[in-house]
Amino acid sequence: MDTLCPHCNQPEVAEIFEVYADRNFQIETCCEGMHEAVNDFLSDNPKAAGAWLSGLSGGILGQLHGPGVRRIIPNESGDGQLVIDWNLSVTPVAQKVAKEFVRTHHRHCPPPAGWRFGTGVSNGPGPEGLIGVVMVGRPVARALNQSTVVEVNRLCIRDDISPGLVWNGCSLLYGWASRQARKRGMGKIITYTLESEDGTSLRAAGWIPESKTKGGSWNCASRPRTDKTSTEPKVRWAPAWCSCVA
Repeated sequence: MDTLCPHCNQPEVAEIFEVYADRNFQIETCCEGMHEAVNDFLSDNPKAAGAWLSGLSGGILGQLHGPGVRRIIPNESGDGQLVIDWNLSVTPVAQKVAKEFVRTHHRHCPPPAGWRFGTGVSNGPGPEGLIGVVMVGRPVARALNQSTVVEVNRLCIRDDISPGLVWNGCSLLYGWASRQARKRGMGKIITYTLESEDGTSLRAAGWIPESKTKGGSWNCASRPRTDKTSTEPKVRWAPAWCSCVA
């Protein structure tokens, strides 16, 4: 027997009508009263709304994007429109794609030239769902062992979308890079953050601070250079599992 809607006293209808590539969606309901109630529920209960939305329309969301829905959150424009926050998933990317992503979205660094391995993280289906990349290569410091040490040369997350959509993306990529380095037999994987950055995502992924560089310019009279990255002092990090490889 159909459940009756408390607003129109007709068979209750609340299901997904359409999902768009930009994470917007439409809900079809039996009446305006039900539509308003559904919108209030989605706005007030983001996690529960995600679970509820995942179960609608015979699993249509699962067909679009396997990991399902994490939450329902406001979009970045602040106009009150709700968007789907999909569960994040690791997405293989080619070096060319990763470099172009960094070139477009990184705040203060160009893409690195080297590449040993890397990957992306997506929030939603399709190329437009890519929200971040990590690029791992040889260590920049020549004093480090180039055979047993690798470095996260660049990790980049989009900052032109709602912060809620990229939540936990950095930690996921740092964790993936750490596991890959260990799987590939590396003795150590490192990365650097600016001294002004708190390293919260690294700590969440099991990395610990090792040392601090003095910073400064690479430019000198004997070898003139143009600094392409910040000259601020940096903190070096490594996962807790790493051996003491210099």
